[in-house]
Amino acid sequence: MSIVSWLYVLVVAGVGLYAATLAATDPMTLLVAVTALVLASMVGVAASNTGNRFTVGLAVAAAVPFVLGSSHDVDLAGCIAVYGLGLAIVWALRYSRGEKHTDLLPTLVRRFAGYVIYATVYSALRVGPFAELNGGWEDLVPFVVALLAWIAVEVFARSMLVVGKRELSRSYLARSLIHDLNVFLGLALTGALFGELLPAIGWWALPIALLPYSFAHLAFKRFQQTKVTYKQTIRALARIPEVSGLGVDGHADRTTELASAIAKEIGLGPVQVEDVEYAGLMHDIGRVSLNEPQIIRMGYSDNDIARWSSEIIAESPYLSRVATHVRHQYEPYRKPGEQTDPDVSIVSRIIKVAAAYDWRVHLEGLSPLQALEVLHTGAAYDYDPEVVASLRRLLESRGVLTPVRT
Repeated sequence: MSIVSWLYVLVVAGVGLYAATLAATDPMTLLVAVTALVLASMVGVAASNTGNRFTVGLAVAAAVPFVLGSSHDVDLAGCIAVYGLGLAIVWALRYSRGEKHTDLLPTLVRRFAGYVIYATVYSALRVGPFAELNGGWEDLVPFVVALLAWIAVEVFARSMLVVGKRELSRSYLARSLIHDLNVFLGLALTGALFGELLPAIGWWALPIALLPYSFAHLAFKRFQQTKVTYKQTIRALARIPEVSGLGVDGHADRTTELASAIAKEIGLGPVQVEDVEYAGLMHDIGRVSLNEPQIIRMGYSDNDIARWSSEIIAESPYLSRVATHVRHQYEPYRKPGEQTDPDVSIVSRIIKVAAAYDWRVHLEGLSPLQALEVLHTGAAYDYDPEVVASLRRLLESRGVLTPVRT
């Protein structure tokens, strides 16, 4: 890890220590809050579709109640102390394990803003409309509203604070966070439960809060592992035409990677990006039919490949939507007199562009720029110009395009 990264850690820790000297909260409570934030930050659950890991929300929910006074006023200096020291310790632990972090300053700004907003909104509700609570379900309302405020800050800041070259669009970043809102709330509220119960029943609040969290953590983790295994199985099946010599080696993987990047760059949502991944892996699975001598004698077309692939994919009800995308992958994105063909989805258009580019480069031997120009010439009907433009932006950001020498 670079010296600059460790300097960030020292600066943030120094700010936290200085804020601790100004905090109204007693040092022992601050220490407990820092410990809660660190422990919660080291435990994460990958979300269902996007791979987001929700650790900070759980950490904030667990630590904020410690720096709220009896009147639920926010101790801002205490918040800075807990946040600064906790974040510095978390970063130091991760750096010591060899993990990298490339956007420290945006992360610092984003998370601190969310932390303070969370504490401020919670405090305002507890001293305002929810000042008189009797231990019912209404006690969770301030936490839920505060969490939603935190999420709004996170979505805005994470989608706007883009430093350097990044292939993910702001739209995709925002939609991915919103898509996994249920996961975030489920985990964060367990931390809130601990913080809310601690003043009333002491450390018995810890096992009470850990019980629902453990179930949720285990359920999300198993679900994610199942999806990973499912995708690995699909990838193995997609390799069959390639290892049998019926397709270009690595074509499915390269098409999937490029198509997924295009989908994220143009701002599709997590569900559509997942469809792109599955469709990219299996768009050529129908080539397994080419080992039949009768088919070879009769001849076949790209549409035949798409139809066979779609029929194979459709055998799995879970992938019925993907089968439809694959079925239309070779069709023009529009017909004469139309702006677009509604039957050809954006997923199909992306797969068509990504697959055609890979074929041109790895089968025909064209340079990336030459392959891209071929796609541009077909932008009138065959290839969606918006998708081709996205591909060009990706290739430029990756430094792939080079001028053609004559």
